[in-house]
Amino acid sequence: MNKKNIQTAIYLTLASALVLGSTQVQAVGNWASGTNALFSVTTGEYNSAFGDYALYSNTTGSLNTASGYYSLGYNTSGGYNTASGYSSLFSNTTGNYNTASGYLS
Repeated sequence: MNKKNIQTAIYLTLASALVLGSTQVQAVGNWASGTNALFSVTTGEYNSAFGDYALYSNTTGSLNTASGYYSLGYNTSGGYNTASGYSSLFSNTTGNYNTASGYLS
């Protein structure tokens, strides 16, 4: 399998995983790695979550990047946020254009 096929397989696996019961998720362009990362996404688009529970509560927020355990964990609709580190921007729910880096930042 060449690199292009591997990337396609990963994309199809993620797309297949974004089906909750009989309700298909409308979100596109999201990437997640980690237990329950981007767990609640419904229509939020172009988010990246790396780490267990990163962007866990995000439903409609778009263009967020979270790296680290529970980074942007309570974010629901906030967009354009960047959080890096253990629980960084954890309590942000609807805020936009925030950047935090470091443990509990």
